[in-house]
Amino acid sequence: MVRESTAIKEIEYPDCMSWDLAEKWVDGIPEFSENDPMNPEWMATPTFQIDLSALGYGVVSVKDESDIRSNPTGTIKDRPAWECAALFRDYAKLLFSKKREGILNGNVGNLTVPRVTYVSAGNMGRAFAHRLERHGLPPMKILLDKSIPPERLEQLKRLHTDIYLTDLSGSELSAKDINEMTNNRGGIDITSAMIIEPHAVFYDWHVHEAFNERPTEIYMPYGSGRLMENYLTWQARNSRKKDPRLMIPVEELVDISILGVEPEQRISLADKLMKDHNPFVLYGNQDISALERLAFTGNDTGIYHVSEDRIKQAYNILSRYLNVEPSACAGLALYLQRYDEGKIDPGARPLIINTGKGI
Repeated sequence: MVRESTAIKEIEYPDCMSWDLAEKWVDGIPEFSENDPMNPEWMATPTFQIDLSALGYGVVSVKDESDIRSNPTGTIKDRPAWECAALFRDYAKLLFSKKREGILNGNVGNLTVPRVTYVSAGNMGRAFAHRLERHGLPPMKILLDKSIPPERLEQLKRLHTDIYLTDLSGSELSAKDINEMTNNRGGIDITSAMIIEPHAVFYDWHVHEAFNERPTEIYMPYGSGRLMENYLTWQARNSRKKDPRLMIPVEELVDISILGVEPEQRISLADKLMKDHNPFVLYGNQDISALERLAFTGNDTGIYHVSEDRIKQAYNILSRYLNVEPSACAGLALYLQRYDEGKIDPGARPLIINTGKGI
């Protein structure tokens, strides 16, 4: 039995494909090299040095995903939003290819326009809304928890997105459940679909930018796990065949520790990192342990928890320098915790990921 949901907003969009629509997608969405550093798919976000010596925490580097010159909505979620837009372009290109080869008889009116769904806390919905509207693509259907703050919901309602509310604290949802709860039967649930390799393509340019900063450890919010999965995936892939985007030796790359961070408490200031279930996570503790044993990642790689006091401390510090929200400060919170515990080596080069400030 499918859990109930409430449709808050649905935008009219053509149900069936047309060649005009396909042409619009092909012509309106640019194409870049997948891994050519001379033709980057993404403008690199900046990295800043922040001196915390006066507070007793040394110097850290912070990669700033709130930079709107790279990420239009000011969060790292703009990167997967672009990848989703590229899927529509590639789908339209495939239709034209089939037409040329005589596989399609010229009529695509019997094909349903692809629709995508995502379970979001807000930032992903905002980023997708901006990107999909920019290219005239169908709005994403986002499934939100009914406990979402009213002001955040009001902001989302003004965007190019279909919105549905449900209680996400119950039992785990399947991809079928999510699609049915968002009026998207037969559609694509981006939350769960592995065929598009979200663990490798959502943040692939970002992780290579970060690797090339030559850190010894990278701290980041965990959330859905997709960001950390991209780091671990590209550590493993580069160890087998070096990607052109990687500018540091592979021997240096595999020594980098990747530290994902979650709040200790169920109710947290870092609310965008909280979830009762994470059924679509790709790498569990056993996978991370295997990567360590195979020498694909650093010895301190893992998923860690931090207290509310640490999140508040990190937010108070980082908000002096960059656009942040509490959820984006989880990486710095763990660094501060480990520093006070004497776990930061004197020669360490920590890189903190600020995932940005969204809705």
